[in-house]
Amino acid sequence: MTTPSGQPLVVRINQAVVEIPVGGTEPVHRPDGPAEGSTAVQGSGGGYLSNEIAYRATLLRDGYADQLPVGHIHTPVLVMDPDNTTEITDPVFERNRADIARQLEQVLRAGAATRNASGRGPS
Repeated sequence: MTTPSGQPLVVRINQAVVEIPVGGTEPVHRPDGPAEGSTAVQGSGGGYLSNEIAYRATLLRDGYADQLPVGHIHTPVLVMDPDNTTEITDPVFERNRADIARQLEQVLRAGAATRNASGRGPS
């Protein structure tokens, strides 16, 4: 999946993980995602709890419910107009939020369309 045409935000798919393989004791880097039965050390976004949850949810899906869609998306930090020092929102913040929401919807729709086209999801 790549950035939809004309969108302001870059979409990257990064499946790299650091894990300890089954029977191993040392962490290894795997650029193409987790191996079955491995122990997660760090996901592609770092050692954050949300990444660990996404890693485990994907591992569970792969093992038990292959038909269940699972995903994990990091969004950009929302920023305001640098001149705004008093308000809790402003047009820059609102535009950024709308751009993220619009692009997230496009990513989800593209994923659903791909899944449906593969025969793995509802039509």
